[in-house]
Amino acid sequence: MAWLAASRHKLGASVGCYGGRIAHDADEKLRAPLLLHFGRQDEHTPAEQIGRIRTAHPEVEIYLYEAGHGFNRDVDASYNQEAALAACEGSLAFLKLHLT
Repeated sequence: MAWLAASRHKLGASVGCYGGRIAHDADEKLRAPLLLHFGRQDEHTPAEQIGRIRTAHPEVEIYLYEAGHGFNRDVDASYNQEAALAACEGSLAFLKLHLT
C-alpha cells in the first residue's frame, strides 16, 4: 500500500514494510519519497525482487534486516525486536526529514 500510495498520490512521504507485490509495480513512477524495510529471510519478497525495485528506483531508500516476513508485528511468531526497533527509528527519521 505504501508503494501504491507513493506512486499514485501526491504525498509528503511514504514508508512500507515487507511489500511482497512491489516488484510487480516497479515500473510505476513515484510521486513521493519512499522508504522500504525488508527482512533478508522474507520468503514473500526474495532478493531478486528487491533488486528489481533498486534497479527501477535507485532513489528509494531500502533497509534490509536479518529477519523474516512480519518482523515488525509483535503478535507474529517471526517478530524480531531488534529489526522492528531499527525500522521504527529509521522510519521516524525519514518522515521527520520529509514532512517537516
